[in-house]
Order: sequence, then C-alpha cells, then structure tokens
Amino acid sequence: MKNLSIILLFIFINANTKAEDSLQYSVKYKFIKQKDSSNSFSKFEDVMILTMTKKTSLYYSYLKQFGLRNSENDMNNNNDNNGNHEVKIDANSKDRSKYFTLNETEVIQIDFAKKNKMVSDFLINKGYKYVENLDVPIWKIETITQNILEQKCQMATTSFRGRNYIAWFATGIPFSMGPWLFNGLPGLILKVHDDKKQFLFECMELNTQNSSTKVFKPYKNVQLIDAKKLKAKKKLLEQNIILFMQAEDGVSVTTDGGKPAVMKNKPYNPIDIYNK
Repeated sequence: MKNLSIILLFIFINANTKAEDSLQYSVKYKFIKQKDSSNSFSKFEDVMILTMTKKTSLYYSYLKQFGLRNSENDMNNNNDNNGNHEVKIDANSKDRSKYFTLNETEVIQIDFAKKNKMVSDFLINKGYKYVENLDVPIWKIETITQNILEQKCQMATTSFRGRNYIAWFATGIPFSMGPWLFNGLPGLILKVHDDKKQFLFECMELNTQNSSTKVFKPYKNVQLIDAKKLKAKKKLLEQNIILFMQAEDGVSVTTDGGKPAVMKNKPYNPIDIYNK
C-alpha cells in the first residue's frame, strides 16, 4: 500500500509538472529598430511574437512568418492588386528572401531548465544556429509604476549586451521573460527600450490567440556555427550584400557593362554590441 501511494504521488507530481509546462502564454510586441545609429529617421517597425511556458520561450518575427513586410519603400512600390500595403507570398517560395530583408530573421528559443538559448537565423538562402548559456541581466528594480494594457507595471533598469535599458514588467503576469533576450524579472516584460531610444519593444496584445502563433515554422537544415561567426556573417550581409554573396557562395556580381559591382557599406547598428 505504501509503494502504491508513492507511485500515485509520483504520477500526480509528474502530471502537474507537464501541465504547468504545457500552459502557454503568448504576446505580440511592436519592435522598432534604428538601423543607423547616427540617423534617427532610419527606423523601421516589425511585429514580434513571444510564446512561453514556465520552462521555455520562443521569440520570432510575426510579419516574417506570414510573408509580410513592413517597409515604406517596399510597400509604395509593391502594393497588391487591391491596393493593400501587405505583400503575401508562398512560404516555400524560392524568392522569399527578397521579401524578408527588412524583417527580423533571428529566432530565439530559450530553455530555462537547461539555462541555455538557441539562436537561429536565415541569411538569404542558408540557415545557421548557435547554442549558448543563457545570460540573465542584472536588474535594478525601481518603485516607479505605470499601466500598460491595463496591467500594473513596475520599472527596472539594466546594462545588458552593451546597452543601457529601461524596462516595465507586469507584476500580475508570472512569467520571468520578455522580448529578445530579456529575462529575470518577477513578471512579464511589457515594454523595454535603450537609453538612446534606438531600440523599442512594446507589447501590443496580451494572450495572443493560438491561431496567430501556429504560423511559426522553424528553419530547416540549419548549420551549427559559432556565435561570433554567425554575427560576423550577419554584419557583412547587412553592410554589403555583394561582398556577402561573394564570401558566402563565391558569387560574382557584375554591372550591365560586365564590370565587378561595387557597393558602399551600409550603416550597421546591431542591438547586441557586447561582442560586436
């Protein structure tokens, strides 16, 4: 009888642990990124999704998953037949990379039990990923509060990955997570921005419906790579796509006259400048 009680207790604990981890809570964030640190007009917006259980989180671009883009230049020149400012393409299209150059391609999966993160990215036609230990920002929690989406939020500050941030976390939503790599506060982060206001994450919707989160498709055939090497590849792609194609695939890009194409480096302002 004693052994039976132990078995039943184990089953009960195991079932509750699984149930707790299967509880999902998803939110949408508006993400504003300034691509040129010296030009405040170089900002663009994306819509990000954060899906969580008590032990894991998944963070990715909502627009990219739907095959939408959010660039004024692209939208002005590429309206659909109905004049809508959204461009939809087949998710399996070989041309998909053309549509996603201004959307976030990075996908972040965090395993809080293993205390690690897996970051994957898709650079034109190849997928890469790296796995690293999860770093937790050192937060200073302030007494200042404000309401965001009818949630009471408390202010916290930190220096993280090379930038200084101000965050607002919801004390009534018990997930110690937030957008991008932010984590470690006693409540879900609903808003966070750096002190120069070049990067902003602001919650648009709480408890996002599963119909929205089911669009996510992980990258296929991704290659494991060192984090610094992937960051270097992404930097080269964003600065100079011609040099990136030459380095990545040995592609020779020429002008109409047959001369080698030359491109000036574009400004590069990554959010993570800790190992820039």
